[in-house]
Amino acid sequence: MGSKSKAIAVIGNVQADLVLRPVAALPPPGEERFVDDVSFRPGGSGGVTGMVLAAAGAPVRVFGTLGKDPIGSVIRSMLAEVGVQTSDIREIDLPTSITVALEAAERERSFLTSRGHMDAFSKNDLADEALTAPITLLTGFFTTPALQADVPALAAEARGNGSIVLFDSGSDQFGWSDTVRETLFSVLKECDCFLPNEAELLALTGGGDVIDALARLRQHFDGALVVKMGAKGCFISASADSAPVEIRLNPVEAPDTTGAGDSFNAGFALGLSRGFDWVRSAHLGTALASEILRRPASRRYLSPEDLNKLEVSPGEVSRAIDGPKRGSSL
Repeated sequence: MGSKSKAIAVIGNVQADLVLRPVAALPPPGEERFVDDVSFRPGGSGGVTGMVLAAAGAPVRVFGTLGKDPIGSVIRSMLAEVGVQTSDIREIDLPTSITVALEAAERERSFLTSRGHMDAFSKNDLADEALTAPITLLTGFFTTPALQADVPALAAEARGNGSIVLFDSGSDQFGWSDTVRETLFSVLKECDCFLPNEAELLALTGGGDVIDALARLRQHFDGALVVKMGAKGCFISASADSAPVEIRLNPVEAPDTTGAGDSFNAGFALGLSRGFDWVRSAHLGTALASEILRRPASRRYLSPEDLNKLEVSPGEVSRAIDGPKRGSSL
């Protein structure tokens, strides 16, 4: 792979992750259970994406905050060790937010997150140059409430500066109200690419499946849509006028999948920064995330040398599929 890349700005939630597995269910009140594995590492969509990009040698800056406490200091040090420029991550006099991820092979992951410092992250915490990179990823929308109202304007400013603007909202734990949907549609009007997972896309649009959701979304958004679909791979609709494409995966044995979508975002943004189109960037995102899932919990990233060896697996094939046409009825 070539090494020349445009600069990337990641703006979003940076926090701590504590991943416990296997946890099929919480113990009864007053009782204790042992788990086999515990991993403490940088988390949040912004933190994971920035860490993966920096470790791979990409020209990235991460704009966010951490709490003024020992946990924040440890996470800052862990990010700096892999090359993140932590001076852009401002310190807030609040406890550092922590997500506890509970994983088990027989069920979907679940998360418990403390609000902490992320409640206060706002546009005032962003450096002046945060919106000037050629590639900008806005992420962690639902975990940064003080920033939400300003996200459309931030996206518009970055776009006005010539940036390709990517948006990953994350999931709304309060139920995707009509107000939330309208807010997200207003953000998307200022963005070039939307990066939801399958569940988020269906919840936002009310679609019964991805094709139905795409038709509904196209009434509000003409840009690129890249849907992360877990073990199934990903789905790309480059524009309202192009046929959707699927990238399928060979199975990856990965008991710890926390941060996989953010690793995909990192690979995708890196592809764009190297001049790849949407589909080729999604191939890189898929390959990079799959390889990271094979890594131990203590090293959820690739070095520049690892990245240079990375190849798209033969199992990752693009397939054009029938999609909605412009103006199709719902």
